[in-house]
Amino acid sequence: MTTETAQKRLQVLRRKQQELAKELSTIEFIWSGSISKRFLTCGNPSCKCHTDTEAKHGPYYYWTTKKGGKTVARKLTEQQAEVLQPWIENRRTLEKTMNAMKKLSQDAYEAILVLLDDEG
Repeated sequence: MTTETAQKRLQVLRRKQQELAKELSTIEFIWSGSISKRFLTCGNPSCKCHTDTEAKHGPYYYWTTKKGGKTVARKLTEQQAEVLQPWIENRRTLEKTMNAMKKLSQDAYEAILVLLDDEG
């Protein structure tokens, strides 16, 4: 990579970095884990839910995450799940954006090394 190419590459990377930083500023609350919606069979063997999949009970909402290396699950109301789901999506967006920023930083470092080598 030439010095001129490295300088142009660095400008492009800085622009992309600024766009990602702007995207980060729009993220609101974040929450770990995931939410699942389940339909279950009950303990009554004569209940229709055992023979008809459309008659299963639910939906039931569960939030699951890892704490101290162990999976933790908590039953939620539908309202609680509706509050947390966008926060979980925000966390995923945050992680995706941070990974993109890390990659940009690596690319920028490579371009800067070219510029430093040309100075020395």
